Amino acid sequence: MSTFGDSRPSPTAPSEDLERLLVSAADLTGAGLDDFTRLESPSSDEDPPPMTGPTPELTAVLNRAFSDKAAREVRTSFMNADSSIVVDEGVSERVAGAAVTWMADMRRVYTECAAWTMSIGDDEITVALVDPADDPSEPLKVEQRFGDEALMRTMLAGPVGQQARITTLLVRDGDRALELTFRSLAGEPGDPEAARLATAMSKFLELAPAKFLGRPVG
Repeated sequence: MSTFGDSRPSPTAPSEDLERLLVSAADLTGAGLDDFTRLESPSSDEDPPPMTGPTPELTAVLNRAFSDKAAREVRTSFMNADSSIVVDEGVSERVAGAAVTWMADMRRVYTECAAWTMSIGDDEITVALVDPADDPSEPLKVEQRFGDEALMRTMLAGPVGQQARITTLLVRDGDRALELTFRSLAGEPGDPEAARLATAMSKFLELAPAKFLGRPVG
């Protein structure tokens, strides 16, 4: 799970078939994403920090879900011109049935954990889930559009006034999964940064799942 950063084992088989499902630098202009450039390497490459949920059982589910290891995965990242928005994308393939189990774990996290903490060094960082009803990205509507199943939620991480906004879309297609994550500073709903993020998200939400699922963009 790439929301907070992770590392994967070396692929056990060539991944060219997965790489063609990722957004490429050449796709950006046609999708109206000229403000974004592809980073030379994915922006998140560390294991996720330990997490603590509201109960011991949910703590185990949290750490299992966000530390999930796919059999094969390819990743890419994009950043806009002023570095205020980073988009991470991963396409993975799991052993038979594992993608269903992983999505079930993530769905349970998003259903039962309104908030949790991450331990980074001596710091405890609070992650709060945004209620879908209050999320302008309308995640419940987005989920209905893609794959065998999809799950989208927004999280706010850090202290008020310095919060990072992390919105992740997960799409499962058989044993393969797409993870599309948007990271930015949390702003007020009406400010220009929020409008820029909403525009970028809408375009990536058209482009990335369509390419993953082999559908026309738009």
